[in-house]
Amino acid sequence: MSRGERLLLVLLGLALFLPGIASRDLWNPDEPRYAEVAREMRADGHWLVPHLNGRIYSEKPPLHFWTIAAVSLVTGEVDRVATRLPAALAATASLLLLFGIARRLFDLRVAWFATLVFATSAKILWQGRIGQIDMLLVALVTAAMYFFVRGLTEGRPGLYRLFFVFTGLATLAKGPVGLLPPLLSILAWGLISGRRDVLRAMRIPTGLLIWAAVVLAWLLPALLDGGADYFRTIVLKQNLTRYADPWHHFKPWYYYLTVIPADFFPWSFFLPGAIWIGWKRIFGEARRGVVLALCWMFVTLLFFSLSPAKRTVYILTMYPAIALLVAAAFGEIETTWPRLRRWLVLPAALLALLATAVPVLALVALRLRPERLAAKLEELEPLGPGTPGMVFGLTLLVAAAAQLAWLAARRGRIRQVVHALAAGLGVVAVVASLLLLPRFDAVKSLAPISARLVAEAAAGEPYAIWPRLDAPILFHTRRYAVELAEEADLRAFAARPGPLWLLIEQDDLARLDPPLPLVEVARETSRPDGYALLTTPR
Repeated sequence: MSRGERLLLVLLGLALFLPGIASRDLWNPDEPRYAEVAREMRADGHWLVPHLNGRIYSEKPPLHFWTIAAVSLVTGEVDRVATRLPAALAATASLLLLFGIARRLFDLRVAWFATLVFATSAKILWQGRIGQIDMLLVALVTAAMYFFVRGLTEGRPGLYRLFFVFTGLATLAKGPVGLLPPLLSILAWGLISGRRDVLRAMRIPTGLLIWAAVVLAWLLPALLDGGADYFRTIVLKQNLTRYADPWHHFKPWYYYLTVIPADFFPWSFFLPGAIWIGWKRIFGEARRGVVLALCWMFVTLLFFSLSPAKRTVYILTMYPAIALLVAAAFGEIETTWPRLRRWLVLPAALLALLATAVPVLALVALRLRPERLAAKLEELEPLGPGTPGMVFGLTLLVAAAAQLAWLAARRGRIRQVVHALAAGLGVVAVVASLLLLPRFDAVKSLAPISARLVAEAAAGEPYAIWPRLDAPILFHTRRYAVELAEEADLRAFAARPGPLWLLIEQDDLARLDPPLPLVEVARETSRPDGYALLTTPR
């Protein structure tokens, strides 16, 4: 990879993922919780074992919190930028790594296709700008696969050791899912391709010792600090139990097949054809890249589909693989044009049809069912004037990009297809981040009610949150809350002598019988399920 290519890739990543990074508040469920864990890490020195609300937080390993805290040393505090910048940088790093993988397995043309497809798929555009762990996990898994591919293509078995180093770091980000899917993908590739020599050269037992050394360098001292309960939660409950016998996020086995079309939009329209072309039409040196990408995709998909608990972000680590498949298919279509033209023209036509149908149907609804549309628009009223028009304009932009891509597809201009869709989705993501998403703070941000609590409550006066501990309030108030497990705890807290404060969701407040011996000071009016702020009568 030349210096110019690296510079272009970095500029592409920064242009896609940095704009609007601080334009909106931290939103539930994960962003404010991770930010608060990192803030407490800095404030209280809990670098080894993460804490939340002053107590051990054992749901996730610490690597992501370390990155937020590290960035905050530059920004001055744990804020919106410090919380989201690690994801933006991880997304940018993923572009560089994916480009390197595709360049070695295919050619320069496919490398650019893969990078643009990956960078502008809907889920990556979202995950690359929010303060969650998953983009960091994607970058680390992609780094591991990058060093495997380098070891394979350069004939340097020593590079396989770095595969295990980066899967170890991925495990420190989100547990054993940082190791198992990529390692199982390589094992499947080696068996299907008949490359057992590569598997032997990897020295997997030695590699697992390297992986264990990386993980245990943190885990052993953390267990000494956190104790037996921390071990049972972080090692057993959050990994083995969460996978085999989970307690939430239950979905059917086919769940991921239903979410990929939207999450990999707009490139999901080309994915079925890409899988067929890759398996049936691509041979020679490029064949090993196709088989590796297929194994990477299907092993990851199968691994997470076997668990009863499913979330869309769980399969995010396979997105580099499906971007590789689509890019390789585009390259093959361009090389053999017009033999495989139907796998380009038909998906592009369907995409253009559906993308254009959305704004057209909205206009038809406005004309035929104005009262129903008016009710929908009324729901958007808290977001401010002009929001429906802004959403409509963004859908028009997607439709225009899809139409341009279809026209280019009919002429066999694959590069114009990729450029039109990538530019359209990229512009939509940036504009939405700068102008549209901040409007949702009106109904999603807890900063105003938290600021009211800070302004009203004296420094030593306790407060609680009901019915559950809410991380945005902890983050915005910079104060620990009294934790309440049951209604009896709530009533006992409200009966305490001396001044105290309670943030309670309004529907829960209405259901309490008898009512609490507290008076209301303020409430959120932008949403019906918002908080009310109560205090002791003065």
